[in-house]
Amino acid sequence: MTDPTDPTAEAAMVLLREHGPMHTGEWARLLVAEGHGYLADMEELAEYIGHPRLGYLADGRSVALDSLLAGRVLTHRLTDVEVASGILGAHPDLTPLLPFDDRDPAAGGLRILFRDLDDDVFDERGVDDPGWPTAAALLLEPDALVDFRAGDPVALAFVDGELRLTAAAAPPAPAPDLTDALADLVPMDRPEPLDGIVWQLMADDRALFAAPTTPLGDLITNAGYVCDGDDIAVRGFDFAAHRGKQHLAAVAAAHHLTDDETDAVMAFMALIGALERTPDDEREAAVDAVVASASDGFAGLARPRAARAAFGEAYATLHAGTETLRLAAAVLRDRGPRRIAPTAHWLAGKAAELDGRTTDAERHYERALAVDPNWDEALEALARFASDRGDAVRAIGLLDRVEGASREPMYDLLQMFLPVDRPDLGRNDRCWCGSGRKYKACHLGKAEHPLEQRAGWLYQKARSFAQGSAWRSLLLSLAQIRSAHDDDPFALYHALDDPLVADVALFECGAFERFVTERDVLLPADELLLAQQWLLTERSVHEVEGARPGEGLTLRDVRTGDRLEVTERTASRQLRAGDFFCARVVPAGSTMQIFGGIEPIAPGQRGRLIELLDSDSTDPEDLVEFLSARFAPPRLVTADGHPMVACRAVFEVSDTAGIRRRLSRRFGAADADRWTWTEDGSVLGVLHLARGTDPWVLEVEAMNESRFESLIDAVGAADPGARLREQTRTPAAELMAQAQENGVRPVHPVGPEDPEIATALDEHIRGYEQQWLDEAIPALGGHTPRECAADPTRRDELTRLLDSFPQQERPGAMSARRLREALGL
Repeated sequence: MTDPTDPTAEAAMVLLREHGPMHTGEWARLLVAEGHGYLADMEELAEYIGHPRLGYLADGRSVALDSLLAGRVLTHRLTDVEVASGILGAHPDLTPLLPFDDRDPAAGGLRILFRDLDDDVFDERGVDDPGWPTAAALLLEPDALVDFRAGDPVALAFVDGELRLTAAAAPPAPAPDLTDALADLVPMDRPEPLDGIVWQLMADDRALFAAPTTPLGDLITNAGYVCDGDDIAVRGFDFAAHRGKQHLAAVAAAHHLTDDETDAVMAFMALIGALERTPDDEREAAVDAVVASASDGFAGLARPRAARAAFGEAYATLHAGTETLRLAAAVLRDRGPRRIAPTAHWLAGKAAELDGRTTDAERHYERALAVDPNWDEALEALARFASDRGDAVRAIGLLDRVEGASREPMYDLLQMFLPVDRPDLGRNDRCWCGSGRKYKACHLGKAEHPLEQRAGWLYQKARSFAQGSAWRSLLLSLAQIRSAHDDDPFALYHALDDPLVADVALFECGAFERFVTERDVLLPADELLLAQQWLLTERSVHEVEGARPGEGLTLRDVRTGDRLEVTERTASRQLRAGDFFCARVVPAGSTMQIFGGIEPIAPGQRGRLIELLDSDSTDPEDLVEFLSARFAPPRLVTADGHPMVACRAVFEVSDTAGIRRRLSRRFGAADADRWTWTEDGSVLGVLHLARGTDPWVLEVEAMNESRFESLIDAVGAADPGARLREQTRTPAAELMAQAQENGVRPVHPVGPEDPEIATALDEHIRGYEQQWLDEAIPALGGHTPRECAADPTRRDELTRLLDSFPQQERPGAMSARRLREALGL
């Protein structure tokens, strides 16, 4: 998607406003003719531009919505709920006028609401119907409609570049007949997006909706059409069936289903619907009807991929309960073709597993294998159970029968716990362990690993459990928070496997407790006891007091003061004394170990993190968000508190003499046609008139968008004929990252080495340093740096904090040297 602040994107939108709706090729050729680039590049821009004012018509053309909607008026008749709540249900009457984001000035201050996303607002306004509104709604002041009555018309108009809501004028304009126009745009066999259709009507008829008239919903109904959600179709169209087919097509594509497998999944969904939604006294007849209509249609469920799709759709999409799944499995087992018996037993096992009935689940999976010894899903499920029991031999044996399973992480883990035979011992020799029994009866084919080695296996068993269907939505939510600052297109995918995400899901979200409860019948006794100990262990903040590279760490728990000797091979090579991190340190046999990742903690974060960990009201999402904030780009602000953004614009000027005079009056005398905007000794912006071009150009630069807009206004006032040729707005953090990458100066018209930016950065940082000296710092126990510098008992902690700061001086960073000088250290 193209950055809407890209000057070429802005130029493209200007052309679209001037020339009206255009197809991609026509738009690209016009951009080339205006000198904006090569055809291939402009075609790509026109295809993928993501401008907030851009819309698409039904005929495929792109349109500038602020231009198309200018002067249009749509009406709506009020209801009692709307009058009482001050909320307008906008669908379908008003939605074509609501393409603008709430923050867009074009929205006119109106806020758009949606059910589920804004339930708290509806509750505050006394709207207790969870089904209203069905789509977008407009939030007004609570008493905005008190002078109206139900049935009164209101009008929403796009005037002077913004939306305005007023009482509709009376009498209304004659109602247009949309019958013929909609017949040309809406096919008989499928729905079309409502917005695109109405925008097309407006593009085809500039007089349409130029004055208040009959509400759009009534006009659509009168023409023989109906709206459902965001779509419009001919009256009588089965939207539910259409969306069901679309959804199933997506499922078929995702699971690579054949036609017969897709039909089988549809039949299974129909069975789930009959069991879930039919009254008890009618359920048997409904099930009979589904079975009769499906006939042999369930047969496609014999293949594991179809079975997986059927279960996923039933559980995740239809939200079928476990009792419904159990009943559906029984129907398939008793009334479906014999070849789907493994599927029936596997589904029954999944239902039992979701209910926490582990023994019943294992019995169903075993029955599935009794019918088909090579049924993949049952093999994998039983391999997990064997792993939970600590039986690596059986787990590996089951996975070896599944194609591709040897590439799974669990397979490699299990290999580590396979028994090692003793070739020096015969089967009837005394066992090596000293039990006095024969080797064949004691340790032949068996493995005994100490608990400290099996602790990692236990943790992976729990992680595998937490990746089941019941926890996927939770994992996804945490992963979205974890990856929020990562632009990598695969960031969310990687975050799903992030150690912190998995560990928070296990412990803070309760998956580990449920694992212990449901798998207690499988886990070895010592592992079960260990798991119960882990449930009592809290995540904490730890200080590294010593590191033994490749062996372990000596830690101090900051919250409790406890000192711990931890076995940790990898992190012990990277951490050093004085480092702080957040982790869960747990017992593991005779050792202490860390599972769930190590999160480095900056000095300024420690106090707030400890507060979060100590509070019983901290949500898991809040914890992940806090610990993931270190991935966010640095936020730099100017002295007046605005985000620091390097802004540059280039104007073609027509009145060079006049603009010199007016700019000098506003910003003081120029130095070689260069004006510097200063206030209280601070540089706020720079303007430079370049003579070497025809026409002359004026370059404008500022370090935040508020100042930049002021400069642009000043240029417009100084030379009303000035033409904006290009502009860029780049966050300063992005520029600094470019500058630091490989030590290369960014190729950009404005950089942090420029005097104005350097001055602004230095001004901001020095001001912040002075504030910091007298702030209560959590890492210093709530004391200020000056207080700690004056107190011999706290000076060491202050010195350690300053030592943790970057010692190399660089733009945009606090200077440890200046801070030490200010504190007399």
